[in-house]
Amino acid sequence: MKILIYGAGVIGCTYGWQLAEAGHDVTLLVRKEQKQLIDEQGIHIICQDFRSGIKKTVDTVFRPHVVDGLDARNDFEYIIVATNKIQLPDVLPVLGVSAGKAHVMFFQNNWDCFDEIARFLKPEQYFFGFPFMVGGGREANGIHCVISGMKYSHTPIGEVDGEMTPRVRKMVQALNEAHLKPVLSRQILLWIITHYAAAAGLTAGILSAGSAARFVNDSATIRTTICAIREGFSICLKRGYAAKEEKANKLYRLPLFLSVPIARKIYGNEALQLMFDGHVSHSPKEVRQMIEDMIAYGIKYDIATPHLAKLKDTI
Repeated sequence: MKILIYGAGVIGCTYGWQLAEAGHDVTLLVRKEQKQLIDEQGIHIICQDFRSGIKKTVDTVFRPHVVDGLDARNDFEYIIVATNKIQLPDVLPVLGVSAGKAHVMFFQNNWDCFDEIARFLKPEQYFFGFPFMVGGGREANGIHCVISGMKYSHTPIGEVDGEMTPRVRKMVQALNEAHLKPVLSRQILLWIITHYAAAAGLTAGILSAGSAARFVNDSATIRTTICAIREGFSICLKRGYAAKEEKANKLYRLPLFLSVPIARKIYGNEALQLMFDGHVSHSPKEVRQMIEDMIAYGIKYDIATPHLAKLKDTI
């Protein structure tokens, strides 16, 4: 399968590397100033892989094909958009004129960009996924990534209407070959939107505590974080997305005397802590945007967000 990865951050590089290892033809679209360096040196990846049940550290050089532009006559079967949400305004005009016949999979956090996507692409041109298994960040010496091996770590993908289309089946097959645990979501927008609300509260809590390790040992901040996530879920419900319909949200809906100790146990996982710390350290603009989005939408829908505001004030 011939795939273009739009974005050379930790998500794009890690998923691209794993798909290439599985035998797929992977190309990275990068900025002009990056192309020559990556052509010559490749991308240094240091990966902590927990999929076997124990941590395995892999130090390798990923050498994908590299391009610095996209033409509508391209022959890619899939384009995976792995930039962050803030970069979408720059990405969509390019895709609007240059996606060609490729199937575009948006593979990122999203909260309110769905109408904007629809302005540039037809419904039959795109679907959605989320890189739930991978985290990390870019350091001076390359990409430092984590691949989770937890039971519930997977890669959800799906069509907006929930259909198991041939293009989704083929992507599921490719991700299976790369051992990235694809799971078809019949309600992918519900998954993405409620995950955004949960991630906004969770990253705010981790930033407030100072690190993932400190967060796990701070029951008061975990309690505030769960309450902040519930505020986000109330906003989701006003938008027509009920968090209770997605089983991944069950933890945050339990009584606090149950959810706090369970959260401490789950988030004590080494892979998750590495992923959280990577995200809050290397994507600060996106993290802050997520928190501000939730508070702004709380105002829009007249939903109080005191716990989100408290976390934001302590960051």
